[in-house]
Parts: sequence; structure tokens; C-alpha cells
Amino acid sequence: MNNQQNIYIAALVICLIIGLYLIFQKAQPAYNIYQDVKTKTATVEDTRKQIEELKAKKEAYEREEKVSTKPVYKSDIESTDQMSSFGVMFEDVIQSAKYNGLKLRSISYNLSPGDDIIVKNIASEYNVCAINMQLIGSYMQLRSYFQDIYNYPYLINLDKISINPYEGNKRILIADVTVTLYSAKNEAQKAAIQAAQDLGAGDEKVDATAAGEAVGQ
Repeated sequence: MNNQQNIYIAALVICLIIGLYLIFQKAQPAYNIYQDVKTKTATVEDTRKQIEELKAKKEAYEREEKVSTKPVYKSDIESTDQMSSFGVMFEDVIQSAKYNGLKLRSISYNLSPGDDIIVKNIASEYNVCAINMQLIGSYMQLRSYFQDIYNYPYLINLDKISINPYEGNKRILIADVTVTLYSAKNEAQKAAIQAAQDLGAGDEKVDATAAGEAVGQ
């Protein structure tokens, strides 16, 4: 009887081993497929992220390209006055703030700001004016206003932004904003600049002649 039991046990063990072997043989391809799918899923996810990043870069480039290719405003008024050369741009910038529900606490103008790149390099071709404003409103109102400035049809820059919450109500924001306007100089302004340069050169010539005469004496 014991021998018979041992034979049965041995047979069961052999069957179990064979069964496990067969299961492993069948499970291995399925596991390999699972690993392959997992790897491909990760690859697809990485590719999707790369595509999203490329789309974001493309959109950013298109936004920058749109801004850089905006035309510079040129007034039809032939005047040497710089303020008048910006035409309706002043009103557009200020009225847009009011249109978006913002309160204008203070405003000041700075013609030809020394730190502007246009003023530093090609001031003879363009007029530049920085509008410094303090605006009060909600986040959504400020956001809408900044979007309007970005979409303005002529070249203007939103140069400086400083935002702080109002002490009495954190939902109300106080924003110090600098918007810089640009306009092309008209012929009257260019003529005035040329005349001033010619006058300066003439004065230098007179001074040089006087110095030469003094040396001759």
C-alpha cells in the first residue's frame, strides 16, 4: 500500500511539474507581450509629451512673430510735437483699462525713456513714450486688459508689471504698469532733428575757427 501511495505521490508531483512547465510556457509569451505593451505605452506617452512641447514652442514662436511683425504707428499730423505723434494710442491704452473695469489711480508720461532699446539705438527714426499707470481691479480684469494690450494692432510693449493685493480685500489687486508706445517720426520731426544737427555742426565749426585765429595771434 505504501508503495502504491508513493507511486501516486510521485505521479502527482510529475504532473504538477509538467503542469507548471506548460503554464510557464504559455504565460511567458503573454508576459513578454505585456512588457512590450508597457514599453510601447511609455514610448507613446513620451512622444505625446514631445508633441505637446513642440506645439507649445510653435505657439510661443507664432506669438512672438506676431508681436515682432506688428506695424509701427505713424500719425498723419505733420507736427514736431512728440505727444501728438502718438495720435489715438494714448486714449486706446487708457480707455481699454476703463473698459475692462479697472480704476486708474495715477498716470504719468515719460518721453524718450533712456533705458528703452529704441531710444538707445534709433531715436532719430521713432518717438517713444512710456505710460506709467497704477491700476486697481480683480485678477480677471487685469488679465483681460493685458490681453487687449497684447492684441493691439500697433507695436506697443507691456514693459513693467508689479502687482500687490489690497490690504483691506485680498481679491482686489493694485498693479503698477508701464506701457511703452512707439510711433514713426514724421518728416517735420526728422527735418527738425537734421536742422539741430546742422546747427550743432555749425557752432563747432565757428568755435574751431575762433580757436585757430587765437593761435595765429
